[in-house]
Amino acid sequence: MLDSFLFIATGWLMSAASYSARMDQIAADEAILTSAAIKTDGATLLAFFKGRTLQEGDRETVRGLIRQLGSEVYRLREQAMAELIGRGPAVVEVLREAARDQDLEIARRVEKCLARIQDKDIPAEALPAAARLLAARKPAGAVETMLAFLPFANNDSVADETRTLLALLARQGSEPYPALIAGLADPLPVRRAAAAEALCRAGLEGQKPAVRKLLADHDPFVRLRVAIALANARDKAAIAVLIDTLPRLTLTQAWQAEDVLYRLAEGHSPPAVSLGADEAARAKCRDAWLAWWNEHADRVDLARLQEKPQLLGYTLIVLLDIGRVMELGADNQTRWQVDGLILPLDAQVLPGDRLLVAEYNASRVTERNHKGDILWQKQIAGPLVAQRLANGNTFIATDSHVVEIDRADKKVFSFDMPAGEKIMKAMKLPNGEIACLTDSARVVRFDTAGKVIHSYAIALSKFLFGGRIYMLPSGRVLIPHNAENKVVEYDGHGKAVWEVAVDQPVAAVRLPNGNTLVTTMDHQRGAVEFDRDGREVWSYRSTSTSRVTRALRR
Repeated sequence: MLDSFLFIATGWLMSAASYSARMDQIAADEAILTSAAIKTDGATLLAFFKGRTLQEGDRETVRGLIRQLGSEVYRLREQAMAELIGRGPAVVEVLREAARDQDLEIARRVEKCLARIQDKDIPAEALPAAARLLAARKPAGAVETMLAFLPFANNDSVADETRTLLALLARQGSEPYPALIAGLADPLPVRRAAAAEALCRAGLEGQKPAVRKLLADHDPFVRLRVAIALANARDKAAIAVLIDTLPRLTLTQAWQAEDVLYRLAEGHSPPAVSLGADEAARAKCRDAWLAWWNEHADRVDLARLQEKPQLLGYTLIVLLDIGRVMELGADNQTRWQVDGLILPLDAQVLPGDRLLVAEYNASRVTERNHKGDILWQKQIAGPLVAQRLANGNTFIATDSHVVEIDRADKKVFSFDMPAGEKIMKAMKLPNGEIACLTDSARVVRFDTAGKVIHSYAIALSKFLFGGRIYMLPSGRVLIPHNAENKVVEYDGHGKAVWEVAVDQPVAAVRLPNGNTLVTTMDHQRGAVEFDRDGREVWSYRSTSTSRVTRALRR
């Protein structure tokens, strides 16, 4: 029978179920590329990525054209602009380097070039689909082609798929692929790091000494990526390097390191210390983590980095219009429900069969048992968010104020929002920072004194208030675009890296399996779970006419 067989594909042993999922993924990727008028055979895919890669000999030519954008002769400026646009996505990386040129004419024209190239480019989902298909097709030269292409990946999602491809194709039999060995000494940091990661992820133990040498690389980005790869390969020597690199990383890079550290520190009293907005704050963060590591290193098992959280399969549902919070079992049947809540905007399941709820119209946050009895409450006008923290404290946000209180109602910290700006959604992060979506369409991270650490603007035409912003440890964030009928994932720079179409979304969370759980304003739609390809894999619709405004899985 089919179920009893194992299939060998891309270097993995896969069960029949995994093989079927793999075939579904390939079919979905082929459909994406076909709709973008891109052929899906190996040779065409190689040519596709080569066409998006700037050859080293052309880099100075492109920089010369960028300088020509500032020529005093209008005709030469126009010629340079036309040629840069004609070169397409391959020049985007170099154009971005020049986007902040002090010559305002150059900067203005660079932005126009980037916009024109983007307008003419293929859909965002086509690039990661092409990388996955190339890994499946495995044509000769795929490693060399994708290692060369990596600096020109237009977002984190494409770069991640490229690194995965390199890891899948890192072996030639039992030997490492020669291009990856050579890549360890590549002049570009992103290629050195990717070559080292691929060799680590492929389990090529004989290459570990060469990879470890890059822990002393002069570029902090290389040290970061190599330290994370070695940590995932259970090399404890990498953790001290990972921590020591914190002050020298960009903020979005430092979030990646912080994610690893907090996963390792779970259950071992991690320091709640913000990365801050400058090198001095980052150095303070480094020192706190080094002290923690020196104390806990012997008791921390790096294997936990590979562990996936075990879910019970229970889904918390908030039915806003009828004031109900309920939990569903894996069969979508009600396990328990609490009624009589007054406009519940946020909810969280607590240990001991308890529930935390932000009741907006009652101006209170309540902790209840499953019978609905109030066990604890905090009066506060218009609570949007109620979050029970690992230390037992409660974080609460209104549209203009955030506060953390302990069980004795003692204030740990609080601050008011700047005048003229209101909170739409918020949450407290493990490092102590507060992430918010504001009514000025900004994603902002504050410290506990209300100082802005990081922010960026997004294009959002309709604002929905209440509940938590969903920020991933990497700094990526999921934003429901209610009026545009989609949920968009943004990276730490505010660039869209993924989206899924769904009518009138209200809230979205990323599940440990990589899927995204979305609730909608349409009571006929309810809550829907999508995989990374936008396929619906689960749904729940209330039997009443109430909207399902929040859904969380545990």
